[in-house]
Amino acid sequence: MTLTVDFGPNDIVKQIDKTGIKGQHLIFIDDYSSTELENIFKTAEMLEPFWRNRIPLLEGKILCTQFFQPSTRTRFSHETAMFRLGGNVITESNPLVSSAAAKGESLYDSLRVTSQYADVIVLRHPDEGVIDTIEQLGNDASPIISGGYGNVTHPTQGLLDMYTAYRALGADFKEMTVMIATPDLSRARSGQSFGLGLARMGSKLIYSGTTGLGVPPLIRA
Repeated sequence: MTLTVDFGPNDIVKQIDKTGIKGQHLIFIDDYSSTELENIFKTAEMLEPFWRNRIPLLEGKILCTQFFQPSTRTRFSHETAMFRLGGNVITESNPLVSSAAAKGESLYDSLRVTSQYADVIVLRHPDEGVIDTIEQLGNDASPIISGGYGNVTHPTQGLLDMYTAYRALGADFKEMTVMIATPDLSRARSGQSFGLGLARMGSKLIYSGTTGLGVPPLIRA
């Protein structure tokens, strides 16, 4: 860890304010500046001793996970993080079968209703068009975190990969050269988010795939 001073919960609140992420939907990593991303990593460092010691910083807060695609690691990671910080979780792991979506409720209405129960939502969806729905909702919904949309964005996985590099190699991303290798670059949403974040921080990127399907146009733009 790079932290060298004592700090408390109030200091974490001040640090979160520097991230630009408070109260916002999380869709693409590169919606944030390099300074904001670095502040996110610093916030994560500050949170580590609290969750390791089971200090309930998020007591009374509720996370809802809505996953329209199968997931093990992503859903469990978000839910475990909430529990470790003292919050509670409600989950819908198969909305097309067991929620009002099975009766034709739109995603817009589903997220708006879910926001009446949860302080924050983690959403996974196979269609990247969900991004338009979230933008239409704006402040009419609780903050929505992408747990993976279509083939283009998986920002929490990208942030985790970047944080791993930050912890292992230091904060100077401009000195890093990273290869993102996968058989099908067109479907590697975790790699896309990792690459977007690294590019924002000034790293050099090398992409390698074994098929002719390249990085999606939305990411190349």
